[in-house]
Amino acid sequence: MTGGLPDIDRMVELLESGRGDGLYSGAALGVGTSDERRIRVVGEREVDGEPVTADTRFDLASLTKPVATTTVVARLVERGELALDATLGEHLDSVADTPRESIPVQSLLTHTSGLPPYKSFPYGWDSREALVESVADSPIGVLAPPGELHVYSGLNFVLLSELVRTITDGTLAAAFDRFVGSPLDLDETAFGPLSGVPVAATRDRKWRERTLRGEIHDYMGAAANGESGNAGLFSTAGDLATVAQLLLKGGRHDGTQVLAPTTVERLSEDGTPELDARQGLGWRLGTQTRPATGWGEDALGHTGFTGTSLWLDPTEDLFVVALTNRVLVTEETQALQRLRTRLHEVAAATRADSNER
Repeated sequence: MTGGLPDIDRMVELLESGRGDGLYSGAALGVGTSDERRIRVVGEREVDGEPVTADTRFDLASLTKPVATTTVVARLVERGELALDATLGEHLDSVADTPRESIPVQSLLTHTSGLPPYKSFPYGWDSREALVESVADSPIGVLAPPGELHVYSGLNFVLLSELVRTITDGTLAAAFDRFVGSPLDLDETAFGPLSGVPVAATRDRKWRERTLRGEIHDYMGAAANGESGNAGLFSTAGDLATVAQLLLKGGRHDGTQVLAPTTVERLSEDGTPELDARQGLGWRLGTQTRPATGWGEDALGHTGFTGTSLWLDPTEDLFVVALTNRVLVTEETQALQRLRTRLHEVAAATRADSNER
């Protein structure tokens, strides 16, 4: 059912309760349709710190995959500089004579490349070059031929970021600014590390063992100085609302066609129907319970390990952005997942209520 906005006050109450339960120190919420939005914030950037404001940047973690890397790749495909069925070997000399050379771009975007989760790889990278070399030519092989197995892995996006750099002869950050950030006026979105802007703090409990303020939480993202493709982007609820509205409007922003309508449709198509994974190009797709009951299977979205999420439903003309800094205060994940589900349930249910009145 399309129509009015959900009960954002009730959603803010839920976020306040999560903060009270110690799930994060602060949060930002964006709720809206293709033509309307509301932004709310709660809490502090860190415990006993400055308050979260509308311009507070959150470390998006894996939300980087669909928002940044996938969108840049889509623009390169639209420009004819890259094809979804092109293999890595056609563009990257570093994968020549390895099992990776035959992996198609589409398999990287749908996590069907056969590459293992990146936690399977030995850590110790100290640069982007070392990271890419390790992923491109590692003794750890692929788990299955492309298209036969769905395994979520950040390694897919490390290789996609290298493709972007090779094709554009520049950085992933520069390509994002050119193809996404500038056309959408995302003035509060950038790859880390950041300084001189308000940032919600996180904490690395495994490697650096300290609070991070503008540094990238993800290990690969930090090692690559923001160029890993799987993580590293920082943004606000307002800028992510703009991204959501772009997709809800069929690729249009402020009167300009930033993405072709056919590209937007392709992003939300199930690229793994035979594997029952409900995976689009870079985006996860809705199920009866994902992101929550009341959302349709046309929904697409993603989450980030730091405590972030973005979900939108083109059929219902609805989006919800929920940004938190969970990893600052806890390693536990299940409680935030339950809260996030409830948040999306309330969004669907209270919108239905408003339409019936």
